[in-house]
Amino acid sequence: MDVSLFFPIAGLITLFSAYLIWSSVLKGETSHDTRFESLLMTLQSLATLFTLSGIVLLQPITSHDIHFTLVTAAATATLFVQVMYLFGLLRHGIQGLGLFLLPVIAILLLVIPVLPEGGSSSSIETTSILHSSHLLTSMLAYAVLTMTAFHAIMHLLLDQALKQKRIHPVIQAMPPLVKLEKLMLTLLHWSVWLIALAILTGLVWQWVDFSQFALFTHKILLALISFAVLSWLLHHQRKAAWHGRRTSQWILVAYCLMILAYFGVHLIKAWLH
Repeated sequence: MDVSLFFPIAGLITLFSAYLIWSSVLKGETSHDTRFESLLMTLQSLATLFTLSGIVLLQPITSHDIHFTLVTAAATATLFVQVMYLFGLLRHGIQGLGLFLLPVIAILLLVIPVLPEGGSSSSIETTSILHSSHLLTSMLAYAVLTMTAFHAIMHLLLDQALKQKRIHPVIQAMPPLVKLEKLMLTLLHWSVWLIALAILTGLVWQWVDFSQFALFTHKILLALISFAVLSWLLHHQRKAAWHGRRTSQWILVAYCLMILAYFGVHLIKAWLH
């Protein structure tokens, strides 16, 4: 099978899973039905397996280095998100996350084959274990921050619905506001630590391999700004100075900055060339 088909197949399976969740919620059916969750788990396990197979067939890892393109980076980050969603299904059930996350995952998987740089000269070839560790840590940080951002979106929607006293079936499918905020803050903590680790491994790699720091690049600057915003949020949360709504808004700002730090700028450059 052509490697380019693996990601669309995973995307179609994920899109079907999203349809099942939306259909169930809009019909007012319970989202915690054991058979339904088992079906969803099976479908998403299959979609994750197709994504993993597509990445493996792209052969990003050789005996000497990791060959990273925009395609492999997007696929790897998406795979991490899929795995975390599966873990969430095991631990917490559906809880409304799949309503918003699965359609986005499906779209990403469907467009991966048409992304530029699929083996072009602008790809990244790692030069050391430190460089490889930096790239993989960065992808994991993107994935965790993605989960944090989707929890922030749900938090904003739920908070607004409760204030307006308009409880739509979609809102009913979400976890309680307090529990949702707790999950969001836990993911926020992990995001801060992983972004810090990604920045640190990047700086150590630059120093070990090149004996200098390339601090004034769009990637480093945007990542540092995003890290500063998220750290600032944690500081205010420890002081209980802000309520969840403002925290959710700033999480989305930091997420947009992180997306621009790699995917956005590289995508624009690739299309301009």
